[in-house]
Amino acid sequence: MANSAFGAVYNVVDRKAQPLVDTAGYAPFGLGYRRCAGEYITMEFIKEFLRKVWKDKISFARVDADKLGKAPVNPGTVLTDDIAFKKAK
Repeated sequence: MANSAFGAVYNVVDRKAQPLVDTAGYAPFGLGYRRCAGEYITMEFIKEFLRKVWKDKISFARVDADKLGKAPVNPGTVLTDDIAFKKAK
């Protein structure tokens, strides 16, 4: 794997650069050498969260229809908040 001046990673075979097979797609923390420093903090948070879920056997559960709320997920989207966490007994 090689790294260009722009931070893009690409494959080199027999000293010849190969085209990228995949596109970046959704990259909330950016790409390349100028990626967001918050990515590392977020990844550690997610790892700790998953460890806690595994250790305490936490699962997802649907909430009763009479207790539903709304959750804004971005400026143009509000979803019905019908999923909760459930701890195993």
